[in-house]
Amino acid sequence: MGSTVDAEGFPWNALVYDGRLLRYAPDGSVDRTIDMPVKKNTSVMLGGPKLDTLYVTSMAKPPLPRFPGDGVLSGSLFAITGLGIKGVAEPRFAG
Repeated sequence: MGSTVDAEGFPWNALVYDGRLLRYAPDGSVDRTIDMPVKKNTSVMLGGPKLDTLYVTSMAKPPLPRFPGDGVLSGSLFAITGLGIKGVAEPRFAG
């Protein structure tokens, strides 16, 4: 569902209802897989002071009742550190 691109040009994708995050190499192959403690991850973004924390959001209430809930962790924001990757600062626009 939600995606971001790191400073090395590798896209990251949150696989909703699957419980995994994938990092893709430029040739389209899967470079890295991270298993999450919830199934309904919704988006990923690199941030923090050094842009080296991978933030992952998850659904609080799934729109499809056929999927079981994620218990007390549903709707959580996760922060993953120590991946050895960085994000790219987003440009600011005048308002």
